Amino acid sequence: MEEKERAYVLDIDKVFKGLKITISISLLFSAILIVFTLDNESLIKALNSVSIFALLQIIALLIINFVAAGLGFKIMVSATGNYIKLFDGIKLFLAGAFISNVTPMATGGGPFQVYFLHKKGINLGQSTMVILTQFLLRIFFFTIMSLFFLIFFNDAISPGILPDYIFYIGFGTGFIIAISLILLSIVPSISENLISLLFKIKKVKGFVQKNYKVKRLIVKGREELKEFHQSMELLTHHKVKVLFAIISTVIYWSSLFLIIPVILKGLGYDPHYLKAYVMQTIFNMVIPYMLTPGASGVAEVGFASIFIAFIPKGIIGIVTFLWRFITFYFILIIGGFFALRELGWKRRKSNG
Repeated sequence: MEEKERAYVLDIDKVFKGLKITISISLLFSAILIVFTLDNESLIKALNSVSIFALLQIIALLIINFVAAGLGFKIMVSATGNYIKLFDGIKLFLAGAFISNVTPMATGGGPFQVYFLHKKGINLGQSTMVILTQFLLRIFFFTIMSLFFLIFFNDAISPGILPDYIFYIGFGTGFIIAISLILLSIVPSISENLISLLFKIKKVKGFVQKNYKVKRLIVKGREELKEFHQSMELLTHHKVKVLFAIISTVIYWSSLFLIIPVILKGLGYDPHYLKAYVMQTIFNMVIPYMLTPGASGVAEVGFASIFIAFIPKGIIGIVTFLWRFITFYFILIIGGFFALRELGWKRRKSNG
């Protein structure tokens, strides 16, 4: 445990570097969008329409969002025979979201959350199962909902100013990645067959045999994957808890997706509840796989390019910035507080 803690303390420098990059890129692109899209008429209308009620609605949605996320973790932890407080679940979500947002392709969030649960006395296998299950529930949600919307609410889907082929290539890529991850997670034989297939290639086999670190990584990965599949089998004995975890996932994303309509209504425009929900579902099929920390830059430009289909051009820059502030910067602030405490920030300050 101590070695693992030290590793995270040493990685704080990388966390701060990622934080600087993600905020700088995000603010830059938000500023560019506002400068090139805002007009005086839209600004005056937005300022005259701002209400305290809209702010209270956003606060209420964020509270629901945080509680639903924390509850999801608490439920899945209980399925392993362990216990954490709801507040611990909320901290786990916020701190993990912070780490995800400052690392490319959100790669740091999952390992950090496993570390967090392990510190709470939950073994690594069970901790990994909890985090991976939450990850899978997220993928299931977007895969199923995207298919549902494509079939029944296709009219609500629009690429905005993006060419159709770019929009659908991006969506198709996200969908293929999601399906692949689901299959690799729930069908053990697929991953084993893929590894066996790779080892039939002479160059790959020779490279692995000569590189001890790669060989060790593969062995460790296969062991952890085996433990995960065994843990997933145990979940079949906790179907009610899994159902409640699914409900928590739906509430979590639904509360997040209602923020844009509230922003639009608060600025005096049509909220477009259905279109906002549908397009955010499609958008989130792709955005997690962007290379920049927190998908900074890509998220702002992608959001403005797609959502301009139903958000007036004069306020698209403002809406983009407000959306990112509420769902991104705000999480960075709160999540950063909890994450840095867990990573030994106090100890680092005293040692520095």
